[in-house]
Parts: sequence; structure tokens; C-alpha cells
Amino acid sequence: MIIFDRVKYQNFLATGNVPIEVPLNRHASTLIVGRNGAGKSTMTEAVCFALFGRALRSINKPLLVNTTNKRDAVVELWFNVGEHAYYIRRGIKPNVFEIHQDGVLLPQPASLNDYQRMLEDHIIGMNHKSFLQIVVLGSASYVPFMRLSPTVRREIVEDLLDIEIFSAMASLTKDELATVKTKIDSLMQQRTLFDEQKRMSENFTAQAQEDIDERLANIDATIQKTQATLVELQDRAEALRESIAVFDVVKDAVDKASVKAREFRQTRKEIETRAKKLTKERNFYESHDECPTCAQPITETFKDSKYARLTRKETDTQTAVDQCRGLVEKYDLLVQGYDNDLQEANTLSQELHTVTVQTPMHTRRLSELQAEHAAVQTPTATKTIDIGEIVARIAEVTVEHESVSRRRAILDTANTLLKDSGIKSRIIKHYLPIINKQINFYLTSMDFPIHFTLDTEFNEHIQSSHREEFAYDSFSEGEKKRIDLALLLTWRAVARMKNSAACNILVLDEVFDSSLDASGTEEFLKIIQSLEKANVFVISHKTDQLIDKFHHVLHFIKDRGFTMLRK
Repeated sequence: MIIFDRVKYQNFLATGNVPIEVPLNRHASTLIVGRNGAGKSTMTEAVCFALFGRALRSINKPLLVNTTNKRDAVVELWFNVGEHAYYIRRGIKPNVFEIHQDGVLLPQPASLNDYQRMLEDHIIGMNHKSFLQIVVLGSASYVPFMRLSPTVRREIVEDLLDIEIFSAMASLTKDELATVKTKIDSLMQQRTLFDEQKRMSENFTAQAQEDIDERLANIDATIQKTQATLVELQDRAEALRESIAVFDVVKDAVDKASVKAREFRQTRKEIETRAKKLTKERNFYESHDECPTCAQPITETFKDSKYARLTRKETDTQTAVDQCRGLVEKYDLLVQGYDNDLQEANTLSQELHTVTVQTPMHTRRLSELQAEHAAVQTPTATKTIDIGEIVARIAEVTVEHESVSRRRAILDTANTLLKDSGIKSRIIKHYLPIINKQINFYLTSMDFPIHFTLDTEFNEHIQSSHREEFAYDSFSEGEKKRIDLALLLTWRAVARMKNSAACNILVLDEVFDSSLDASGTEEFLKIIQSLEKANVFVISHKTDQLIDKFHHVLHFIKDRGFTMLRK
């Protein structure tokens, strides 16, 4: 059970910098009075804001800040749950949200939404809807239980009975069930695929073996042909080498003749050079009568002697030139005579080169064929391994499918149990008689003799003492108010019984000012005064009629535009 101790707020709505602190657990009943707009309901708005970060009414969060000071809106709330004391501090401009447990700040997760869910789910055990149904009645945003849709009614009752966990479990179960179904479909597709792969592998094995045998036969034939070609090439190369060897003598003779021809050409050139010098010297003596160096005269006798000697040398030189020319021609003719033999030898050499080049190519081809022959022999074993892997995968998928199918069966059962018609329905059926009994107890206590029941779908069935059927909207506003009060008190009693969303405060906002007559007011006052562990706050304008019926009075006033609490 939540025991709210006190709330403190400043710069919140019409409240200014001067903070207002209201004790929540000091008096059994408190009357809150003041003029319209004085801020009587601000205390309730502050408690709601501290717990849920939002007001009771549909007010945008920025509008909760005091419009004059425009910043530093802060609400602080102290309460106890079990053995732990809690303190919440929440503010706007700047934004603040702190939860302290036993004086220690609880660490904030990355998301403030997660921090809020921790507060609602694990500390106070109620959400905003439940808060409105068991804590506050009559506020501007309050929607009576009877005006809510059946779905929202169920959510509130499940929250009060602390069985909303089944809804969460149902949601998780549905999500996991959808995942499991998808997984089963995926496994079935895998199984079908693996079966097809296995069938195709088995069918292809025989065909592959036939292809292998055919390929091996073709390779063997090619290997034999290549080997025969290599033998032919080797034999041909040997024959060519023998044929070429025959021409080695010719080549030697040609080489020697070529050398002789070059030597005699060189000798002829040298003799011709000497002949030119002799002719030049002879011409000199024919054209000069004195020495150009010493200017002495050259006698005719000397000229004749020189001329005869030079003429003789020229004749000998010409004879030598002619002999050299004849020898060059001799050896050139000898080389030309061997030309046909050399061309044949060259042709044989070219063929030998071609054979020599082809031999490594065919040798490599033979190696490739032998390697291909060895490689082609292995596919049968490889194919068998592939089929073995597929069979293993089929076994794995089958085991996994069986496991997931068992999980699906469990989830299907859990999903059935967690539906509204399952476990929750049985729990609600168990509590419905208690709930209906409590509602009728409070209706009788308020002198409203009708028989009011809720069914498992939380639709109302109302009968008068004469068994006439009525609907909620058939009653007057005062009678509706009695039903609303009876439901509010019933939900508080259920929450206290389950220790789920039970708390000590109950706020009645102008309930006595609208639809309850004097008799209804008197009867309801008796009821709230009999409530155990309850601190009732009544907001009302009926100061004269009610002020002496409460243990404490809070009087709010407006001073210079700010809400103040009169001492």
C-alpha cells in the first residue's frame, strides 16, 4: 500500500515562488475551501504531476509553469511503500525528474520513459488511469467508470487485481508465437530445399559418373595421341640433327673460303693503295725539274732512273692486284658453289627449331592431361561428401523443427490460457462476486436500494427492488453520482485487498457541490469517515454545511495573482 506523506510545490500553475506544502497523512479528513480559481485543486494536480509527469486535466506540460514567473516549476512528493521511503522531485524549466529510495537517488536509465515505467510498474503499481479511478473523483478530467469503454474498464480492473502481468505475458507470448511460426515456416522451407538438393545430388551422381568415364576415355585417347606425337617429334629431331651434321664439312669449307676471300680483298685494297702512291710519285718526276724542298735541280738522268724504277714497281703492283682479284673471284665462286647446300642445311635447321619448340608444348600438354586425368577421378568422392553434408543438415533441421514445434505447442497452450477468456477470466470471475457485493454495500449505505452487478465483460446490469431493468444513463445525476462513488470506493477496497494500487489518499473534487442532496451527502460522509487507513480530501464550496464535519481545513486564497495557503 502506498502511504503518501506530503506534497510540496512552487511555480506550479497559479502557485508562485513561495512554496506550498500540504500534509497528506496527518488527518483522516480534510476540507479544502476557497474561491473559484484560488487553487484548491492544485494540490491534486501536483501529486498527479509528481507521479506521472502530467496533470489530471488535459493541460500541456509547458502550461503547468506559473505564467508570471515562467520557470522553476518544482513538485516534491514524499511517500512510503512497504519498508521503503520514497521522494520524487519533478520540475519544468529546467526539466527535473528524480526518484530517491531511502535517501539514495535511483540511477536513471538512458530513457526517461524507462524511468517512468520503473516508477509505475515497480514502485507505485498504478498508472494514470488507475490513479483517476481510485484516488480522484469529480475533477474536470475524471471520466466515471461507467462511461469508459469495456476495454478500458477491463484494463483498470486488471490493474487493480494485479493481473495485468497476464496481458503483458499474452503480448510477449503472441510476439514469440509469431516468431516461432516464422521459424517453423523457415525450417520447413529449408527441409524442402535440402530434400530437393539431396534428390538432385543423388540423380546427378550417376550422370556425373558417366560423364567422368567419358571424359577419362577422351583424356586417355588424347594422352596416347600426345605421347605418339612426342615420339614422332623426338625421332624427327634426331633425323634432322643427323642430316644437318652432313653439311658441317660444307659449312667449314664455306667458312674457310669466305675468310680467304676477305683476306685477298683486303690485300688487294692495300696493293691498290701502294699503286696509287707509285703513280703519284712517277707523275711528280714527270712534272718537276727541281726539288720543292731544297730547290736543287733534278737531272734527267736521275728522273730517268726514278721513272724506270717506279714504272717497274707499278707493273709488279698491278700484277699483284690482278692476282688478288683472281683469287677473290676464285673463293667467291667457291662460296657460291656451296649456296644450295647451305640453303638446304638452313631449311633443315629451321625445321629442327620448329620441332624443338613443339616438343615442350606437347610435353606440357601431356602433363596437363595427366593432371586433368587425376582431377577427373575425384568428383565422385566429392559428390558423396556433399550428399553426406546435406543429409547431416536435414537431420539438424529436423531436430530443430521438432524442438521449435514443441515450443509452439507450449506457446499455443499459453496463448489460450492468457487470453481474456483464460486465466484472467477465471480470476475476474472469482473476484466479481466480491466486487458486486462491495458495490451494492456502498449503494445501500448511501440509501440507494438497487441491485448493481458487473459481468465478466464489465457491462453493468442494474435492477430495482422490483426487478425492473435499468441502464446507468436512466438515472438522475445524483443517482449516477452515488453509483460513481460506490464504484470508486469499491475499487479502493479491491486495491487494498490485493495490495496492488492501494493508497491512503482519496480526493473528492466538488462532489458534494453538484449532484448529491443533503441525504446523500450525509450518508456519504458516514462512509468516508468509516474508511480505514484513508486520508480523505474534499474540495467544496459548501463551507457552512461541511466545515464542522472534517478534522482539518485547508483554505486557499489568491494574493496578487498567486495561490497562497492561509495559515
